Amino acid sequence: MANRNIHTRSTDTAYRSDHPFEVIAFECAVPEKETVVTYTAALQSHSVHPIAGSIIKFLPRINLSDFKIEKFEAIPGYGIKGFVDGHEIIIGNLALMKLYDFYYDESLDELQEPVIIVMIDDRYSGCFIMMDNSAGLI
Repeated sequence: MANRNIHTRSTDTAYRSDHPFEVIAFECAVPEKETVVTYTAALQSHSVHPIAGSIIKFLPRINLSDFKIEKFEAIPGYGIKGFVDGHEIIIGNLALMKLYDFYYDESLDELQEPVIIVMIDDRYSGCFIMMDNSAGLI
């Protein structure tokens, strides 16, 4: 995975969240990082999935009224899709990207952690590396 625009959580201290998922890294694969971040936050705000909540918590706050969100659809077991300001946004796991036959950084297939990919207008735009905290939670 190329080292472009990567933001990671500080690893100076051990951290365990009481949320089932936590973002541990974000990689933006395009120069338009602010667009990727804001469109991701806008679409994820319509999802009730715990991963969406973790991604929203990780990203800077946005004013939702600044965005027009249309045709939001949850794809159970895979992710979400919809339109933000007229741009098609698809956010989901690697299985969804393979289902749609989207190009993405295939080195992500080697990771043990869950990966959530962001596609904007059929273009691989970035990914979130997640930590699954659900093991051991009661």
